[in-house]
Amino acid sequence: MKLYFSEYEEHALKLSDWKEYAKENGIKEMILFEAEIDYNTGYFWCDIFWGIGESGEGCGKMCEKYKPRNGKNGRCRFHKNTYSETDIIKILEL
Repeated sequence: MKLYFSEYEEHALKLSDWKEYAKENGIKEMILFEAEIDYNTGYFWCDIFWGIGESGEGCGKMCEKYKPRNGKNGRCRFHKNTYSETDIIKILEL
């Protein structure tokens, strides 16, 4: 699944989310930048709190929303990759 950045939001979102955003905000044309996964940065994206955290800190049993992927322990299901903007451009026209 490809994600994209734009000038309107600091988060990388799916193309369908950008289309919805454009419709809701009356935007007729939007420049999107394809996102790529950041590897070995030491950070993660928390999908429940919509924020960046440092790997190994603040995520785990001490978090009230912690929910292990395997149902027992380990990486939280809300622990996601971080992304950076690339030079690949997509023009979204509605």
